[in-house]
Amino acid sequence: MMTVFTALSDFFLYIFMAVLAGAITLRFVPETRRPGAHLGRRAEALLAAAMPILGAAPVVQLTFLLAPEGYRLRGFMDIATGFRSGHSFLALTAAALLLAVALRFGANRVIQALLLLTAFGAIAYGSHSATIDETGGLIAHGVHLTALSVWAGILLHAAARPDALPDWRGFLKWFTPTAAGLMAIMIGTGIFLMLLVMKAGDYASSWILPYGQMLLLKHLSIIPLLAAAMINGFIAKKELPPAGWLRTESLMLLLVLFFTAFMSKLSPPHDIDTTFRSEGTAPLAEWLSGPPAMPIDARLDLSLEGILFLMISLLMLALFIIGSRRDLPKWLLAFSGIGFIAAAYLGLMMITSF
Repeated sequence: MMTVFTALSDFFLYIFMAVLAGAITLRFVPETRRPGAHLGRRAEALLAAAMPILGAAPVVQLTFLLAPEGYRLRGFMDIATGFRSGHSFLALTAAALLLAVALRFGANRVIQALLLLTAFGAIAYGSHSATIDETGGLIAHGVHLTALSVWAGILLHAAARPDALPDWRGFLKWFTPTAAGLMAIMIGTGIFLMLLVMKAGDYASSWILPYGQMLLLKHLSIIPLLAAAMINGFIAKKELPPAGWLRTESLMLLLVLFFTAFMSKLSPPHDIDTTFRSEGTAPLAEWLSGPPAMPIDARLDLSLEGILFLMISLLMLALFIIGSRRDLPKWLLAFSGIGFIAAAYLGLMMITSF
């Protein structure tokens, strides 16, 4: 239950930071080529001020785990000053409060950007990857989360008020290559981070674990995201922005943030067998793939049900892409994107045994 609490706290923290990252990034773009501002200084400052509250979840979790009842406040202070997650929280709090002041009083955009980058760095400092590789893990995690947040933030602003885009083609001219660059950064740093916590050959075997399940779902959610980005950038040639598609792409990015938040709270599989003994199987994994046998070793085990679900996932993805050229309800396109993730997940698990 506490894992769900901390993961949801991280998810909303990522959303708040993405909104701020989008707002600050857009200040570096000419007004005619960016969405109109719809958040005032006070709202932006409130989002920044809420970041320490959401970022306190890991310290609260450790407090309830380690401190006896009646000594929780003292335990919280001791953990905040004596543990790595506490240092991360204190750094995030300092950066967020300074950012709130900078946003409220309209400080220089460069100062705002530097303070937000410091907040991303504070989160990265408390990550699994930074404990494994102090420098490489910290930088890779920070860059990965920043790239994802900037992309999501810009899209959230554009999707919220597409009518406030005075020059849609001008927006696409800079946003399409920017999104492609951010995606390349996300993929590159994501591979680096994955290889920090597991061997490449253990990728499929990790699916039996909760961490591996979230990693698989995150990777599957990136596929319709790539399709949506391609549609927005290369297929949608209308003068007016396709609001439905912008919102669909925003939804896909939010799913990536959701799976990232939950994955960051689970034990990474440095050794599959050892992690399996301590964590057990992931929910649904044994039901979909059958009981595992030690040592854990994923292998292809084709089944009719699994193949059917994979075929359904391809049909869902095709509907998602073809729908960009048809006058289909946008909710149906969003459903097909989510349906692809669900069907592909079920299909892959059903054709894999452990």
